[in-house]
Amino acid sequence: MADRVQDKIPFHSDEGRRMLDESPAHQKLLIRLFKEQENNTFCGIQSSALVMSARHLGRKYPKQSDQAECPLEDVPYKEGNMFDFDETKRALDFETIDRDGATMLEIETLLKAHGLPVVKVHVDESSVDEFRTMASSALSLVDSQKGVIVNFDEYDLGQNDFVHGHFSLLAGYHQPSDRFLLMDTWFNTTDCWVKAEDLFRCMNTFDKDAGKYRGFMIVG
Repeated sequence: MADRVQDKIPFHSDEGRRMLDESPAHQKLLIRLFKEQENNTFCGIQSSALVMSARHLGRKYPKQSDQAECPLEDVPYKEGNMFDFDETKRALDFETIDRDGATMLEIETLLKAHGLPVVKVHVDESSVDEFRTMASSALSLVDSQKGVIVNFDEYDLGQNDFVHGHFSLLAGYHQPSDRFLLMDTWFNTTDCWVKAEDLFRCMNTFDKDAGKYRGFMIVG
């Protein structure tokens, strides 16, 4: 087994904030909206809700200069109301997700049920170069009309001592250091800048429930 990832830079640090300022490819709305999940098994649901709400706000406030002060109260999608939508109910079974969590296919199905285009990539069929290119291109849309959801091994990334399969969001890319800004939906974890190769390695792990390797989704 490879060593757990240690080389991460906390987002809420002087260096982490400086890196954000240096990164044209970041999504301010997603960062402002970000909240950790409330239900243990709803990391994929919360990640989806955040991407969908950031897209909604981005259509109203496409310019970053307007995004720092725009109101966040009326976003339509939240973890707690996702199963109020008929689209969600048709796509997913609440009891199954509440018990087992979700696979990449189930999250893809959820997003498509809400009318969003999704490109789902299992990383055993991809490369770190392809991941870097696709993810950084999506994150360069500052109106959040595209989002990036990653499915990775939380333990291998050194974020949690017990959780393995996990969904979270990317909110920025810092080209000089080749790091992505990971907004981690799990409780009491560190939002951090992580090297593209390290994140790719932690996605390149097998999900026995899905029978496939993990990966990433470009939404929008």
